Parts: sequence; structure tokens; C-alpha cells
Amino acid sequence: MVIGAILAGGKGTRVGAGIPKQFLEIKGKPILLITLDKFLESDLFDLVYICVNESWEEYTKKLIKENYSSVSDKIIIITGGKERMMSLLNVINDIVKKFGANEEDILITHDAVRPFVSYEILKDSVEKTKEYSVTMASVPVSDTIYKSEKEGRLTSTFDRKQLWIGQTPAGCKMDLFYKTISSYTTDELMKMTGTSQLFVNRGIDIYVSEGNVNNFKITTPKDVNYAKYIMNME
Repeated sequence: MVIGAILAGGKGTRVGAGIPKQFLEIKGKPILLITLDKFLESDLFDLVYICVNESWEEYTKKLIKENYSSVSDKIIIITGGKERMMSLLNVINDIVKKFGANEEDILITHDAVRPFVSYEILKDSVEKTKEYSVTMASVPVSDTIYKSEKEGRLTSTFDRKQLWIGQTPAGCKMDLFYKTISSYTTDELMKMTGTSQLFVNRGIDIYVSEGNVNNFKITTPKDVNYAKYIMNME
């Protein structure tokens, strides 16, 4: 079984729109639903979880009922946690409770506010996860990255060939995902900002799956405007 999980529990305060950024509309459609469409239209997933802030759970259910009645049996909405990793833990625990932690199942997680994820990116994530167990969509760094060890000065550089920009989707086989995230305390999970930390901290290799510069995360008002521009060009 291939399970998708769209993490939409954030408050999105940096956008400054008064509502979580995943519910902002572009061309009359909430960003969350634009992202969900990519998952459903791909036909790669048996189930798709949507993890949302408790305050927006009923609204999300209303959106799904109004727009996805024909495929509602493939969509599961659950409450997110206070931080990203706690939301992910809620998803994993619900999967394990309902279906078990099976080696043959994989979970592909994605940020709700990366609506320009393509079919090719999702397909590569699924295929690479089946082959390598743990993956993350990434793109190579194109600019020189400097280190500043003295205030106001660039003191050294990094080998650009070794640097990658992590995105989502991120994938993992269910048994390994459950085992790894369960090895952390709540306090440890609360301090993590990205899925990669779960595996890096335990010495587990993360393999690169296909990313793309257009698969950007909407975080600021500028990002929202750029996303609207792209949508209007399509």
C-alpha cells in the first residue's frame, strides 16, 4: 500500500493573511486542495492523509465533502500536533493503528504549501522509496555557499558538489518510519524542524529523489504572489 500524507497543520503566520497559508486561495482554490489534486490525479496513492490544525479540521472536512465526494473514501483527515513532527507522529500512529507497520507499505509525506509538486516528482519519490527505504526530494545547490566565522566577513566556502536543498515529498517504508520516530521522546520531536532529522540523527541514509526549483514552499507574501503568477500562466 502506498500512503500519502499532506501536512497542513501550520498556522502560516509569516504570510500575514490572517488565515493559515494552506487555506489561501489561488484562482479561487485553497492551496491545500491544489496540492491534494496532485496526489489524487497521480493515481499513485491508495490513501491520502490530510493533517490539519484542530481549529481548521471541520472546515477541511467541509472542503473535502464539497469537492471530493467521489473519492472521499481515499482521504483521511486527522488533527495535527503543536509542531511538524508531532503532526507526522499522529499520521504514523493512525496508520499503524488501522493498518499496521508493514515493510511492504510506504508513506510519502509532503508540505501542503508546495502546490507545484509534479507527477514526475511524486512518481520518483514512490519508486525510490520502494527501492531505497528512505528518500527526500532534493535539488543540487547552484550558488556558492559561504561560511561566516567572523561577523560581517565571508571566511570559507563549501564544496558545492556535496550540497543539496531538501524539499518534500519525503518517503519511508512504514515499518522503518514507525520504528525510527518511536525512538524519540516527545521533547526531542518538538525540537525538530524537518523529517530528515529523524533519520540523520540515527545514522540512516537518505537517498535523493527528484526535486525541482518550481517545487517551492509558500512561506512569505512574496511566495504567494509568485504562486499566483505561475497559476495564471498555466
